[in-house]
Amino acid sequence: MALVLPLLLMLTLGAIRYGWLFLKAQQITNATRMGARTAVLPDATVEGVQANIAALMAAGGMGASGYSVTITPADIGSLEVGDSLTVRITVPSENIDVMHVPLFTDLEPATWNLGAEVTMAKEGY
Repeated sequence: MALVLPLLLMLTLGAIRYGWLFLKAQQITNATRMGARTAVLPDATVEGVQANIAALMAAGGMGASGYSVTITPADIGSLEVGDSLTVRITVPSENIDVMHVPLFTDLEPATWNLGAEVTMAKEGY
């Protein structure tokens, strides 16, 4: 038991951490997709896009995670129908990690990010 329990515990905690980060990655992807979907509408504003993203990030428990949103191009009102628009959300992993256990954090790079990027075409009537 002294030999197997530490290995089993590490495996269990690793699986929990992986599942948590996978959940957060899916929530970030959904917020990015919703932001892009909002941004390609004909009457979209940057403030409206950021408000939708903020609502979904807060619903996922990441409202205060220090996430950053990049919308390219920044002036979405000047886009013509069919032009590409990209929304990217990046979240520092240390702000959403479920376990701040030195065993795991010593084995990985100092900083890494979870993020998603979605590109859609501007819609029109």
